[in-house]
Amino acid sequence: MNDNLQKIKGFTLVEIMVATSIFMVIMLVALGSLITSSDTAKKAQALRTAMDNVNFALESMTRSLRMGTDYYCVASGSSVSLPVPAGIYNDCPLSGSGGGAVVFTPADNPPGSHPPGARDTAYTVVQRSDGTGTSVLRRCVSTVSPCVEDMVSSNVNIEKLIFYVNGSDPTDNIQPSIYILVKGSVSVKGVPHPFNIQTIASQRSSE
Repeated sequence: MNDNLQKIKGFTLVEIMVATSIFMVIMLVALGSLITSSDTAKKAQALRTAMDNVNFALESMTRSLRMGTDYYCVASGSSVSLPVPAGIYNDCPLSGSGGGAVVFTPADNPPGSHPPGARDTAYTVVQRSDGTGTSVLRRCVSTVSPCVEDMVSSNVNIEKLIFYVNGSDPTDNIQPSIYILVKGSVSVKGVPHPFNIQTIASQRSSE
């Protein structure tokens, strides 16, 4: 009987506590890695969504400019006053500092919505009034005052928007085009992620 009892072996309390402690450490490390991976994935998704928003806004702006007519470049630092009367034109050549806004007549303007030849729509950057010190890309229309149509989400800060306009005067017989430079940042959980985008819009031929 005593011999059988001596042959029965098991783990001591110390061995069980050591094994449990090692297991808990491994589980905590694994859980920490899982949380970090999940947080990184959420940040990447938020950044991707914000950049999709920026790209969609720029595509919309470029499409409207391409289909529009009567470009007028507003010099950097000058305020946008709508509508711009007919018969006056202004380029912002690549050799200069560019313009801070562009005024034009969109293709979808309803008849009689503006004086003949007047341009009543503009794209520009406006500082937000929420005290954050950030700026937003806006579409301005002469029937709406002030410019209130934000084109990007609240976590997007447009630091610089420059338009280079060529061929705005129809008497020059040059196909009008606009070269656009956009610099800004997307804030994800308080961390800014900078971006730089360049695009060009050539006015669609009326022929």
